[in-house]
Formats: sequence, structure tokens, C-alpha cells
Amino acid sequence: MKVKSYIAADINEALLQVKEEIGNGAVILAQQETSKGLLLTVGWDEDIVNNNKIIPNKKDIEKTLDYHGIVYPLKQQIYLKTLQEIEKSNLSETDALSKVFEATLKFTPLLESKSNIQMFMGTPGSGKSTAIAKAATLAKMKGQNIAIVSTDNLRAGANLQLKSFAEILDVDFYSYKDPQQLFTFINDAASKYQRVLVDTSGINPFMTSEIEKVASFADIFKGDKILITDAGRNVDEAVEVAEIFKGLGAQMLLPTRLDLTRRLGAIISISGSLDLSICGAAVSSSIAKGFVDINAKTLAMLLIGHKDN
Repeated sequence: MKVKSYIAADINEALLQVKEEIGNGAVILAQQETSKGLLLTVGWDEDIVNNNKIIPNKKDIEKTLDYHGIVYPLKQQIYLKTLQEIEKSNLSETDALSKVFEATLKFTPLLESKSNIQMFMGTPGSGKSTAIAKAATLAKMKGQNIAIVSTDNLRAGANLQLKSFAEILDVDFYSYKDPQQLFTFINDAASKYQRVLVDTSGINPFMTSEIEKVASFADIFKGDKILITDAGRNVDEAVEVAEIFKGLGAQMLLPTRLDLTRRLGAIISISGSLDLSICGAAVSSSIAKGFVDINAKTLAMLLIGHKDN
């Protein structure tokens, strides 16, 4: 193997130098910040360089996945498939991860779902009310006739907050404490509203009595059930909580506070382990900022970008 070092302002400039001089067959052996810039040391085998084949930097890929704390065995599955994509298709780490995420995870933009009736679930403080207000704002901007419905029987303040949002947006607001009332309303709402957004009580998923309060509404609900969760939550706990909400029928995942989160293991672990479709993400508490779309490519870029910063 031949070895050579390069000095550059950043990793991208250094890799460009390597590619221009050696091609795609170099392996990164070491990188170090110096007073003159980034010192990148690479090694290569002339036979492999001549065949124009990329050698995956296995340690770097594994380091990325470890940094984000993805649960095992999902982490191992993503790791091995990423290596295979790099070796088979000559892809960059980002493009290989993107292809793996596309095959492993599901992505469904919130307002592009087949159902126009959506129920929001989560723990207290997860951002449900704000997520509903954001969804209502986006739907209103699309010219849709909207209704916001509260079934939150635990917090009086939650109803007042949602009612205030509804008044500001000039959309109809309803509050039901009985599941049968919600069932009747949903049946009648299909002909009147283009989108119905239903809030539920923020609950402690480890208390059976609280689970039952949401289950009584979820059991009669026909539509999307969306789990709202803090993107930066402890991974193992986030998956355990999400599993309970999946038992209540959650099919989609909408993470909040993505702007305050560097490690994305909770999002990937929930989606990949429990088959919940990622339907966007909230990056601010500001209603006007809405959601950001999350797809396989953007998730791969976030994963590598957060690890490198």
C-alpha cells in the first residue's frame, strides 16, 4: 500500500485533492487539525485504484452510527448494508446511507397521507398542540377547510390553547369528552371538512389508567395516528414509549425540537424498529415555521453533518 498526506482547509477540499491525484481507491488512514489546516493521510493499492473501486472506511461509518446511538441490531443492519452499497455501487457514504434508509425506513409527508383525518398522540410536553397548530396552518395555506378537535380531558389549558389557535386561523374547533361523540363527529365530518386534526391527552405511557384514556378514543378512530416525540429523547426509552403508542395504533412519527437535537438515534430507532413512517419534523416552536420534510437523503445528510460538527 502507498501512503500520502494532504493539507487543506477542510475535509471536502482534501478529498477533492485526493480524488484528482489518486482517484476513488484511497482509504483515509488519519485526519488531524493543524495550524496549517486539516492534515489528511490516505493509503491506496494501485490495483484497486486502477479498477476505480472505493474502499469503504468501515471505522468512520461505524463511528457515525455509534455517535447517534441507533439501537442494535438495527445499527448493525444499517452498517452492513451501507458497506455493501459502497462496495457494490461506488457510492459516497452519504449516498449509500441514503439508499439504505430508503429501503429500511418509511417516509410520508404529513399532508400527503391518504387519510385527511389525523389523531396526534404523545407524552406531556412532547409538542402535540404546537404540531397540530403547525399542521392546521399548512393545511389552511393550501386552502383546505379544517376542523381542530380536542379530546384532552386532563388539562383544561390545552383546550384553551388549541381553541385560541383555531380562532387565530379562523377554523372550527370542537371538544369531546366521550369517544362515541368523537365517532359520530368523524362520520359527519367527512363531507364538511377536508382535514380534521384530533388532539389527545398527553399521557404517561407507563400508567395503565392514563393509557386507557387515550385508548378509548383511539379504538374508535379511523384515520392516521401520529406519535409526537422529542427528537432528542434517550434512545432506549424513546423506543419503549413508542412501542406503547404503537399498541394504541400509531403508524406515523413526527419528531419535535429537531433544531435542538444533534443525535438522531431516537428517530431512526423508532422508525426502523417499529415500522413507523416519518412524516416530517418540527424545528422550532414558532407556528409560522411549520415542518421540515424528512426523506432518506436529508436524514443521511443530517446524520453525517451532525456527527462531523
